[in-house]
Amino acid sequence: MNQPNNTHDQAQHVNPVTVFGILTLCTIVEIALPLLHIERSVLVPLLLGISFTKAGLVAAYYMHLRYEPPIYTAIFLAPALFAGFLILTLAMG
Repeated sequence: MNQPNNTHDQAQHVNPVTVFGILTLCTIVEIALPLLHIERSVLVPLLLGISFTKAGLVAAYYMHLRYEPPIYTAIFLAPALFAGFLILTLAMG
């Protein structure tokens, strides 16, 4: 019997509790950073980076994007990269 070559079945799944722990840790860091009285020009990019990381983790593991064909990842990343470019451009201008 030939079995279809499905990468979804072959991919090793990560325990959702592990991802939840990472997201919780990121949230704690997000809450703690403003309490450290870091300069705003450093704080905002750090918080944005953590937010994009959290969004990526949610999309990759809870929305199962990591186990889908690469085109779906490209569809997700294109607006995120554009948003990052726009934020950097506006921050420098």
